[in-house]
Amino acid sequence: MFMKDFTKLADVCEIVPPMVATEAPVLTGLMAGTRVETERGWQDVTALNRGDRIYTLDGGLARILGLDRRTAQVQAWHLPGGYLDACSDLCLLPRQPLLVSTLDDPQIGAAPFVLIPSEALSVLPFVTRRALTEEIITPLFADEEVVFANSGVMLRCPGVIEGTGPLMMDSFFPTLDLNEARAFLIRREARLWG
Repeated sequence: MFMKDFTKLADVCEIVPPMVATEAPVLTGLMAGTRVETERGWQDVTALNRGDRIYTLDGGLARILGLDRRTAQVQAWHLPGGYLDACSDLCLLPRQPLLVSTLDDPQIGAAPFVLIPSEALSVLPFVTRRALTEEIITPLFADEEVVFANSGVMLRCPGVIEGTGPLMMDSFFPTLDLNEARAFLIRREARLWG
């Protein structure tokens, strides 16, 4: 994410995403209808192509080196517009990592942001679970990237070495497990609205 862009060499070689068993449940990726900011403006993830560039948290444009596309039946979490800076409703896969401001949570430490799995949002009363059949797109970058979805929700996308597997490799950002993330969100909500 904060490295030099070696993707200028991407035209010289073909980057192929690793194979993922089709029987494995799809737990991460961006669902159809999710909009990300590209150099051509905001676009649905279904319109993305290899070589497109997306604005990222570090302020730069990151080139997509590979795309994993699949259609799957999933249990998704519906986040209504207005929360976590989403301008419109957003559906998230259960383990899709979100980057969330800590709001100086004393139990987190000095980190301004933490990664949480989206299924931790289940502790919030306005987040609901939905069974959907949708196209899932996972853009793969040179290294992990955080992209903005539906204007302000920050979603982590993997690097090509990590691939689209269910487990997240080490991240630049502190990562909370499901129980830690749920407790953090409850504290965060209490601080915001308490």
